[in-house]
Amino acid sequence: MKAIISSITLAVLASGCLLAGTAAPSSTSRSSAPGLLVQEYPRHGSQMNNQHQFQVSLDQLGPPIGQPHIAESVHPWKWTTSRNAVASGFLEIQKDGDYAFSTRSFYDRDILLINDKIVCGFRDGDSNVNSLPLKKGRVKFVSIGVVESRGQDSGIHILWKPPGQLELSPIPPDLLTHEVTEVPPIAIKPAPRLWWSGLGPVPSYLFWDNQPSSTPPATTLTHTETEDSRSKPAPRLRAMELITVTNDYIVEAYRNGVKIHDSRRTLLHEHFGATVERIAVDMRPGDWLVFQVVHNRLRWGGSRYFAVAGILGPNQYGFVSDPFSTEWSTCDDPARSKDFITQRDSGIGQRANAIAKPWADGDAFMHQFAGSAFPGKPLWGAGSSTWIKYVAASASPQPTIVAALNQGKSKPVEEGLKLHQPPPVPAKPAVATLGSPLIRRPVQILSATYGTGGKNADVTAAVKEHVEVHQRDFTVGPPDLGIDPNPYWNKGLHIVYMKDGVRREQHRNENEHILPHSFYGPQDKAELHSWILASRWRSEKGEVQFNADGSLTGPGLETPALWETLANNKLRIAWSAEEKREYVFNHSWSAFSATEDAREVFRPMW
Repeated sequence: MKAIISSITLAVLASGCLLAGTAAPSSTSRSSAPGLLVQEYPRHGSQMNNQHQFQVSLDQLGPPIGQPHIAESVHPWKWTTSRNAVASGFLEIQKDGDYAFSTRSFYDRDILLINDKIVCGFRDGDSNVNSLPLKKGRVKFVSIGVVESRGQDSGIHILWKPPGQLELSPIPPDLLTHEVTEVPPIAIKPAPRLWWSGLGPVPSYLFWDNQPSSTPPATTLTHTETEDSRSKPAPRLRAMELITVTNDYIVEAYRNGVKIHDSRRTLLHEHFGATVERIAVDMRPGDWLVFQVVHNRLRWGGSRYFAVAGILGPNQYGFVSDPFSTEWSTCDDPARSKDFITQRDSGIGQRANAIAKPWADGDAFMHQFAGSAFPGKPLWGAGSSTWIKYVAASASPQPTIVAALNQGKSKPVEEGLKLHQPPPVPAKPAVATLGSPLIRRPVQILSATYGTGGKNADVTAAVKEHVEVHQRDFTVGPPDLGIDPNPYWNKGLHIVYMKDGVRREQHRNENEHILPHSFYGPQDKAELHSWILASRWRSEKGEVQFNADGSLTGPGLETPALWETLANNKLRIAWSAEEKREYVFNHSWSAFSATEDAREVFRPMW
């Protein structure tokens, strides 16, 4: 065992490949990213049978295979069972003192090294706890797993006990980091062009990808742990930190399903209970954020506000809050919040809402703390307490400067430059049949009763499946409801549901066809007003936007028009004092047309 420990220590000290890799060129600089970097290695010849419990020293691992990945947590971290693996990086020590560590894995086949010293040895016992003194700051942190140790199933669990703590507990994920190296890319002179950001109908901010040679290009992040990983650039950062403004406040924030530690959240300003925060997290394509936010509807006249900016530099943004982007979604059901937080694609079909009555001071604080050019818009869910998710698209433009533009005030692009929208990676829609209305309110089925003549059946589960889970059409009858409480008789269906805090009911007859739009679409003129507010629509006449002050604006309008809702599917637009027209929505609220001329059709700009 001593010989093995010596060989492991020497291998770590000599090669350094697990923590920092080969020395990077002098033209590069290093920065930290969350989590540990996991690199996998093929089975060694000495591990072809169960001799020595598949033990292998680091100097026998050979070249890595496959792409490295990030372990957000070490409780547990996992890898491919048929391979050896090393999770390496750094642990942030917050104060001087004695720290205890313990590891647990299948047959205890793992090793933990801190600052190149073995703390938990191979098969030293799951209950073994070892302590060592550590100074405040960053320490090297390496965990090693071997083949046939159920790496993909149970993985390795690492616990610690910092000074002053009575029991062992998981290490907070926000204290784990790994090094990346910033490598300037090769200078290329493509044809000048602009890229617009996001999935909305108009650019919220632009990317210019052909700077003069005097302006250094943006850096490309590259992992340093192995020669193979250094040759392949990591995804470009979408943010180096976040600035948020909330009325009232953020309860918790999560990145990739893991709670962001309080040490990374800083309260920059408080204004009578409303808050401004800086959150120190990196965001890359494919990452996701979830914010649990609340507001008191009895304060500030019931107004609310939440906006966020992904900061890359002064007045430079990798992303911003945008209720019209499919990257933003919300959840208002506490029972579903866990999946919404921990699963990237859970609930992304529930689009975020534009705020009908935003807090008046919110934009000013965003401009003060996030930059005067902040182009984003506030958003919210349906309830006073809601969870808001941002999913960074898996592919992003290649920006070197992010120039924020005030929406609606951008100057024409210089002649000769072409505005190009790269193909986005669309979020998977939760419901294809609904036609993606702009603003969606969550619906909760409370009860559903099917029957007649005193013979009734509870079909709540079946209706919830149709409406809440799949949001699909269904028919009032035994085939779709799963039961026939009174055969050969025409029966009725009574549905009670909640939407936006309001209890509603529907009564349907036998064989009646029910569309999910009847639940999710506006139920009255007040709901249609909030549903259509701040949305943009297009017809042959041009584009229009519905504003909170009752005005209708667009590029082709010399003076704003006026609008008002008349029913759950009907509105009136006063194009001028002389010209007033009424419009009616189709059954799915995916278009509205003039009642006098059905050829005049407006469709949403998704």
